[in-house]
Amino acid sequence: MSRYTGKIKLAVLDTAGTFCDGPGDLSHLFPGDDKRGCKAPVIPFSETLRNHNINVDWASIRKPMGLFKKTHLQKLLELPEVRDQFVKEYGRDWTQKDLDELYEEFLPLLNKYIVHPELAKPIDGTIECIAKLREAGILVGCDTGYTKEASGLLNKSLEVNYGIVFDVTTNAEEVPGRPSPFMVFDCMQKTKIYPVEAVVKVDDTAAGMYEGNNAGCWTIGLYATGSNDYDQLAAAKPDFLVPSVKYVPEIIFYEIEPRLRRGERPGQGLL
Repeated sequence: MSRYTGKIKLAVLDTAGTFCDGPGDLSHLFPGDDKRGCKAPVIPFSETLRNHNINVDWASIRKPMGLFKKTHLQKLLELPEVRDQFVKEYGRDWTQKDLDELYEEFLPLLNKYIVHPELAKPIDGTIECIAKLREAGILVGCDTGYTKEASGLLNKSLEVNYGIVFDVTTNAEEVPGRPSPFMVFDCMQKTKIYPVEAVVKVDDTAAGMYEGNNAGCWTIGLYATGSNDYDQLAAAKPDFLVPSVKYVPEIIFYEIEPRLRRGERPGQGLL
């Protein structure tokens, strides 16, 4: 069986912590800010639970980051310290009905914060990264654990305020999300790009690295701008780890494509 020895054709980027919503101190706006990137999903989770007298620190909220947001909320409710607070407040364990109702409270808050001017800013190097990839004939996609509505609001804001437009988008509400490979496959199908060795998945979460590994594409983890740190991402076995999206073109042009020309394949670290 012959191996693909061509160029990269598609780069699929995650959203918050990858190309927007980067690190910085916004504690004057959001108490509890840990100064890491990917704040837009954390804040509505914190507010939703706090409205029910359940306090969860940002580090705990970040643990399931990258998953579809309803799944993320369920993972938070399953934390022993959250379950105990719920029982203390309501005298019983939480139910599916509680999850559904909390999620409905969460959604408008997510839609509010995802387009907050301080959270929808592109991370340094994003616009240049996309331009370099496009100059090389690489399509740029966006996948996300956000809902379809929230993702649409953010992408519209990015287009209007920064001129960022993706060639293909997908989300975990319409397609099974991370750690499954299906959002990568959805981007491939929509762009008619194959084989999977011609695709790169870029993400700041371990869940995103598992997504790429399970798809069989190349994976680049970003450890300085989002939710997960170097060790958390390294444990998910990406092909490459770099500080931020600024370094993605360099990795593709000088690391991945030379390997492809030699007939090498991306890592197969399946979850």
